[in-house]
Amino acid sequence: MKILFFSSYENRLRSFWRILIVTAILLTSIAAIGLWGFRGYGFTIVLAIVMIGILWLGSRKIDRRPISEYGIKFSSGWLKDFLAGNVLAALAMGGIVLIHIAMGWVNISFEQFKNPGEGFYLGLTVTLIFMAAVSFWEETYFRGYLIRNIQEGLHFKKTGKSLAVIGAVILSSLLFGLTHLGNPNATWISTLNISIAGMVFAYPYIITKSLAIPLGMHLSWNYFQGAVFGLPVSGSQFEHMLMVAETTGPETFTGGNFGPEAGAAGLLGLMILLTLNEIYLTVFYSN
Repeated sequence: MKILFFSSYENRLRSFWRILIVTAILLTSIAAIGLWGFRGYGFTIVLAIVMIGILWLGSRKIDRRPISEYGIKFSSGWLKDFLAGNVLAALAMGGIVLIHIAMGWVNISFEQFKNPGEGFYLGLTVTLIFMAAVSFWEETYFRGYLIRNIQEGLHFKKTGKSLAVIGAVILSSLLFGLTHLGNPNATWISTLNISIAGMVFAYPYIITKSLAIPLGMHLSWNYFQGAVFGLPVSGSQFEHMLMVAETTGPETFTGGNFGPEAGAAGLLGLMILLTLNEIYLTVFYSN
């Protein structure tokens, strides 16, 4: 019976049980933060802070590995990759908006920017902090923690490491998509596209063994989508926006009230982002 739970070779719990325990701690933390009365931006920012402790506990006490193996390691190139991830996502999101404009499927207003109300710039800053918190906890859990542990659980002699990595990316990305199914105006298309986004975010993590690029991409994909261009982000509209974009084209392309991820625009943007990633990784990480 012990062999089902514990690996004598690794001298630790098997990957399934490690994932189960850390996920249970995360879900308990989410429930506790909600019960403490945190809502909205505050809830997510507190969750990101708590996630640091969860990662430390997972690495030191459960997985028995350095936290750097989750892709959290600061080196001389970390800031460069993080900034690059932000730039790549901003370009991809900009490409989506340009396509909307070219097709005549969006009306853009600069009214908020031209006549900023009280707290406008503070609101943009708080939104940036909020989006940073979202990208941190989601990337560290879905990419850093899950991919590492699922990969180890799927690594058998007959399958090999490559198939284990592919399986880990697919499973973690599907879970990533499903967690957004409860968002306002979510559809099966948005769930599928967000799952694909998980795979796109995972690609540079697998290549670089670092979360720097995925963190940057996740942050700027959401921030430029919502706070800069004024499009809905996973079903939610930000209060403070540099532009206010009202989509008028078919929802099958624009994604309607959910945002680009619920339409062909989101998939197209992800393909642009993946292409830009490939160019960056080829230039800086090819042997």
